[in-house]
Amino acid sequence: MKRWGAWIIPLFFALVPWDISKVLFPPYQSGAETPTSLTFLRLGMILLLAWGAVRFAQAGIGKTLKRLTEVPLIWAVLPLFIAVLISLTGSLQSRTTMIEGLRLLILFAVGVSVALGADRKEVFDRVFKVIFAMATLTAIIGLAQYLSGNWIWGGGIDMAGVRRVNATFIDPNLFARYLDISILGTLLLLQRRKWNLQIGIALALLIQVAALVVTFSRTGWLILLLGVLILAIGSVKKRRVHWSVLGLGGLGFAALYLIPGIRVRFETLFTGMSALGQREHLIKGGWAMFIENPLTGVGLGNFRWAIEQPYHYLVPWSDAVTRSHTSLITVAAEMGIFGILGMAAFLLLLFIMNSRVLNQMNVYAQAISMSVFVVWLSSQGEGRFFEDPMIWAFWGLSLAIQWKPWGESWDG
Repeated sequence: MKRWGAWIIPLFFALVPWDISKVLFPPYQSGAETPTSLTFLRLGMILLLAWGAVRFAQAGIGKTLKRLTEVPLIWAVLPLFIAVLISLTGSLQSRTTMIEGLRLLILFAVGVSVALGADRKEVFDRVFKVIFAMATLTAIIGLAQYLSGNWIWGGGIDMAGVRRVNATFIDPNLFARYLDISILGTLLLLQRRKWNLQIGIALALLIQVAALVVTFSRTGWLILLLGVLILAIGSVKKRRVHWSVLGLGGLGFAALYLIPGIRVRFETLFTGMSALGQREHLIKGGWAMFIENPLTGVGLGNFRWAIEQPYHYLVPWSDAVTRSHTSLITVAAEMGIFGILGMAAFLLLLFIMNSRVLNQMNVYAQAISMSVFVVWLSSQGEGRFFEDPMIWAFWGLSLAIQWKPWGESWDG
C-alpha cells in the first residue's frame, strides 16, 4: 500500500489537464461542453484521498497528527482558513462560502495525502516527468488545433482573427500556465543535472514553446521570459545550459518579430489600461467590494454573484465576463484584508521553507517553488490560485520534504 504513492501521486498530476475541461468523455468536435460532475481529476482526487486515509490510519492517527503539527509549513494554511471563517460572518451568500470552504478543506486533505506518499526522491522525479510528458501531449494537441482550426473540449477563442488554442483546457491561459510549469521546471532540472539534455527532451521543449506561443497568452509569455532570465542568470558558469536557455529566449523573440499576430498581441501590453480589457471592470468591481467590506469581504466564492448583483453597475452590459481574472483582487474582494494576509502567509512560508532545504532534495524544492510562483503569477491574469489543485499538490510535496526526518534516506 505504501509503494502505491509512487504512482498515485504522479497520476494525480497527469489528470490535471483533463479536469479543467469539465467533461468526462469530451466530444472530439467543436461544440458545447457535456456537463458532468464526474471529471477525470475528481476521480483521481477520490483515489488519492482514499489512499491517504488508509496511509494515515496505518501510520497511526495520533502519531501522524503529532508529526504534522511539528512541521512549520502545515501552519501556512491556518491564516487562510481563519480568513474563510471571518468572511463567513459577512458573506452575502453564506451557503456558497461554506461550500467553497469545504472545497478548500478537501484540497487541503489532498495536499496531506500527497505528503504521506512523497517519501522518496523517485516520486518527485516521476511527478515532473509526468508533467513534462502531459505538457508535450497537450502541446501537440494545441498545435494541431491551431493548424487545423478544429477545436475540442469546449472550443477555443477566436479573437480578431487570432486563434488562441486551449488544447484540453477550458482556457488558453490555463494551458499556458501548465506549459510554463513544464518548460521552466525541465530547464531547472537540466541546469542542476538531475536530467540529461537529450534530443527528445530538446524537441519536446520546442514543441511546448511553440504551443505556448499560439496560446496568445501574454501572461504566459511574460512568465516564461522572466523564468528564462532567472535561470540564465543562475547558469552563467554552465555554458551548455546557459546557451540552451538563451536559445529558447531567442526563439521567443524571433517569433515576436516574424509572426505579425504575435507581435500585435504582445504590443497590446503597452497600451495602458486598455491592455487589461475586461479585467479593468472586474478589478474595479473587486476593489469596490474590498473598500466597502475591508475586514470580511463579500464572502468566499461570492465574487461572481456580487459583480452580477449589487455591483453590476461597475460592469458594462456589453461585457458578459463576470468571473474574476485576478486572484489578488478575488481574495481581497471575497475575504478582505485577512484573505490577503492568508495568501501572503501561505506563499512566504512555502518559499522560505523550501529555500532552507540544503540536502539532496534542494533542486526539487526549487522546482516546486518555481511552479507555485508560476501559478501565482498566472493567476493574476486568469484568476485561479487556491482553486487550482496543483497548488495544493505542490504544497503537499513541500510538506513531505520538510516532514521527513533529516536522517532518513530519500532513496528508500
